[in-house]
Amino acid sequence: MLAASYWLLMVMTCAFAFCFGGRDGRWLAAISVAATLLTMPAQLAGSWHATQIWLTLVDVGAFIALFWLMVRSDRYWPVWVAACQLMTVLTHIATLIIGSFSDRIYEGLSTVWVIPLMLFTIIGIELDRKAFHDRAQPA
Repeated sequence: MLAASYWLLMVMTCAFAFCFGGRDGRWLAAISVAATLLTMPAQLAGSWHATQIWLTLVDVGAFIALFWLMVRSDRYWPVWVAACQLMTVLTHIATLIIGSFSDRIYEGLSTVWVIPLMLFTIIGIELDRKAFHDRAQPA
């Protein structure tokens, strides 16, 4: 059920970003789809009992792409999206630094930040659309 909810939210977020997010939204949709497709085999390549190197590389790559999007964007929502991805990357780094950690906590923390990332995307794009609409209306 959790996986189905994730996929539903991911499809809705990417579709909304692609349709209403302009150039930045289309880039976010492409980055999200690529990261999701690369995450599936990366998760299978390791165990949550140790740092998942392949998954870490996918998440670092996604962060670099989202950071690039944030730097070149004139919107605020990419800042929050990149921050959520940074939290995921920091989770992987923490497992490299700390020798003993709970595999359940590691798995949870490395996946939980995608939910606010998608919500920030939807809310941010909608706020941008509202602001644009309000500016376009004569006073």
